[in-house]
Amino acid sequence: MRRIPSFVYGHVIGALITGLVGGAFLDLTAVLVFGAGLAAAAVVGALVCWWRPKFDASAWKLWLVAIVANPLFIAGLVWTVIMRDCLTGELKGWSCLFAEVGLVAAAATLPSPVVGLIVRWYWARWRPSR
Repeated sequence: MRRIPSFVYGHVIGALITGLVGGAFLDLTAVLVFGAGLAAAAVVGALVCWWRPKFDASAWKLWLVAIVANPLFIAGLVWTVIMRDCLTGELKGWSCLFAEVGLVAAAATLPSPVVGLIVRWYWARWRPSR
């Protein structure tokens, strides 16, 4: 059986914790949805990292690919581009009600790869001898 790399554990668990903390400001449904959504998106990012650049790549490459391959990050950027008139103040009203959601979603994906890299570093440096 193949061992799951420590980066994946840290990345997915970091995304789950980020979603749980973010949802805690709203209600139980938000906790579950945000946690599951960020964790699922982190799994997709980790699968892309497995394909390229591999889990033993340098930290900056792994972080960059984990962020760019995350579907929630991509959706957040696309939503931000679509709602750019609301964000710049050119358009106002009810159509701009959820204009900031894209930025928040994209920003929520940033900490979890860092957690994965910290877990990878810690595991490589301090893991107990077998």
